[in-house]
Amino acid sequence: MSAQHPVVFVTRRLPEAVEARLTRDYTPVLNVDDTPFAPAELVERVVNAGAEAVLCCPTDKMSADVIAALPNKVRALATFSVGYDHIDLTAAKAHDLIVTNTPDVLTDATADCAMLLLLAAARRAWSAESLVRRGDWTNWAPTGQIGTQVSGKRLGIFGMGRIGQALAKRARGFDMEIHYSDLAPLPLDQEQGA
Repeated sequence: MSAQHPVVFVTRRLPEAVEARLTRDYTPVLNVDDTPFAPAELVERVVNAGAEAVLCCPTDKMSADVIAALPNKVRALATFSVGYDHIDLTAAKAHDLIVTNTPDVLTDATADCAMLLLLAAARRAWSAESLVRRGDWTNWAPTGQIGTQVSGKRLGIFGMGRIGQALAKRARGFDMEIHYSDLAPLPLDQEQGA
């Protein structure tokens, strides 16, 4: 006879593959409406689920009051994010809760989005897209919606951590001159050409 899987209350919907993976080792109780809970409702749902763990997101403020109201059965708070400033770590420690996060998971996605925004702003992609959607695009013109190239331009990065380094790597592919500001200089092999 196999042991019952621990019950995990999942505060927001996750990608299908993640939810499917959860069912292999846990009994997930999902927020099928995928709307954020008020603190009292979150606690009520966790209690009703009989959860031993809560998989939360940054929109869930796991304050000292929320943590204190969780049943003793809850042993872990796992956040589906890199940051964990929405969880009161002092309160979690006082209640012997394990707190986990997902470091590194968003490094590439964030750097990709930063590069997307940089390119879109430089090349005026948003205004060109708006013209097309409104039906106002009449014809090509040598001066219309071209913007400026990023190649050869200087990119300043504030904070050369994982995301800053990933952005620098992408910018190098556009022959950008990279400068950065950080608390301490990085070793040369991590500067990404800055």
